[in-house]
Amino acid sequence: MTVNYDFVVVGQGLAGTALAWWLRWSGHRILVIDREEPVTSSRVAAGLMTPITGQKLIPSWRFDECWPVAVSFYHRVEQESGATFFHRPAMLRLLSTEAESEMFYRRASDPQFRDKVQQPSSRLRPEWFYEYRDAFEMREGGKLDVARYLDASREIFRAAGAYRAHDLDVSRETEPGPEYVEIRSLGVRTRGIVFCQGIAGTTNHWFEDVQFKPAKGEILTLRIPGLTEQRVIHRGIWLAPLGDDLFQAGATYDWKVLDNRPTDAGREEILSQVQKILRLPMEVVGHHAAVRPIHRNQYPVLGRHPQQPRMACFNGLGSKGALHAPYFGRQLAEHLTSGALIDRQVDLVLKTRWSSIAGHFSAGQNQPSSGASSGKRPRALPLTRQAQLAVSEVVGRGDIVIDATAGNGHDTQFLAELVGVDGQVHAFDIQEVALENTARRISESGLANVRLWHHDHAELSDVLPSELKGRVAAIMFNLGYLPGGDKSVITRAESSGEGVFKAAALLKPRGIMTVLAYTGHDGGQSEADRIASILAAFPADEFEIKTVESQPGRSAGPRLFHVKRLKAR
Repeated sequence: MTVNYDFVVVGQGLAGTALAWWLRWSGHRILVIDREEPVTSSRVAAGLMTPITGQKLIPSWRFDECWPVAVSFYHRVEQESGATFFHRPAMLRLLSTEAESEMFYRRASDPQFRDKVQQPSSRLRPEWFYEYRDAFEMREGGKLDVARYLDASREIFRAAGAYRAHDLDVSRETEPGPEYVEIRSLGVRTRGIVFCQGIAGTTNHWFEDVQFKPAKGEILTLRIPGLTEQRVIHRGIWLAPLGDDLFQAGATYDWKVLDNRPTDAGREEILSQVQKILRLPMEVVGHHAAVRPIHRNQYPVLGRHPQQPRMACFNGLGSKGALHAPYFGRQLAEHLTSGALIDRQVDLVLKTRWSSIAGHFSAGQNQPSSGASSGKRPRALPLTRQAQLAVSEVVGRGDIVIDATAGNGHDTQFLAELVGVDGQVHAFDIQEVALENTARRISESGLANVRLWHHDHAELSDVLPSELKGRVAAIMFNLGYLPGGDKSVITRAESSGEGVFKAAALLKPRGIMTVLAYTGHDGGQSEADRIASILAAFPADEFEIKTVESQPGRSAGPRLFHVKRLKAR
């Protein structure tokens, strides 16, 4: 007998569990399928939710949006399950060097930072902890007992007939059709299936174009007799109380050896960090390791398959899963059930490979799941999104990038989020209003890695430091006029051509330049033709040039040029 479900969720980690709850609360019939691995990144995770992270004391990405959703979400699950697993311990960040203290006081002038910190309620006891220079407490923050939360949720799903233990062979057991996805081995038919598989998702052939950069993490459970400090301590590592003299400490990051085996090196790395903080003797009573399913751009990834809209994915939560899963789980549930838009920063369609740009479509992107059988050909991605997609598959954390036409700051923000706090973004515009709009957008996004240049893009290679030549990972041009601005102020064929020609020399090997040329305004067509002529003269052994036309076969319409550097000159 075949059983019909609205949605099947594959994987009962943090992502799958959050999505399953939101779908259940919205009144849909769900089935959760999990292979019940004893060791997963979710079950090993410490479940910490901190508003300030990293050596540079940066506000956690999207904390202000995700935190209130997480608090209400976990309390609601606690009420339904009768279990307790969400806690809000005080969190203390130690500052042990002059440089760390200086950075803290610089950050304190930023209202977004200042609102998240406060003076410590008390200093750490010197008989327990080594001396430190300074410290601050975080106003908000939480700790999820992840294993207890997952177990409590599983029991609720199981009691409702919404859970199956099964190791699903995705390639052999899932058969997508126009109306349903069939899992015949289980006698299941569903309107939509969502893969929330963690690291196992990296081998799911339906989503093989999603590029992950997984990292192994190890944590220790320590017995520290006599230590009664109840705050979570952060300094390089974290030390979190569990009760009864037990504490968790971690975590490591290993990008090369990707298995679940604890190592002596991991143990010693964590112990050495704890011993820099703590004077007391300790005993290791637990040691766990798992692989985090981190996307190469560090953000979660969610959405429908571009060509199979009844297949969807929610993965890549990394080390922030406890914080991000409720917020983005709700977003995906609303997308699947009512066609709500997915945030551009986590949109699956923007997480695919360079080689797939031309062939991907946003099928069902703004449509409810029931619309997949309409028979209409899915529309192509807008050229602006194709440009971002191309860049996102080349740029990584810490890279140097350029927005040659800042405009209202959309591409500048996109680039800043890609390269992270350790990267550099240089944004150019000749209009002061454009730079003001961009500065406002960057500030509101909590980003601090952007330098604005009040110069024409033809001058970018003249004003940028000479040492950037051959080191830039991506350059984006978006030609035309400023949306919402003075339409008489437009980019010109001569200066744009000069800017593109000079910018190419800044690219590093495998770096990319995108040029989006609009033809609907005066001079737009000649500008696009000028760009095409200049790029046609680039040496074929040094650059790979691709052109995407919005209206193939017609001379009119916007054109997107991809310029990928093959080697250095």
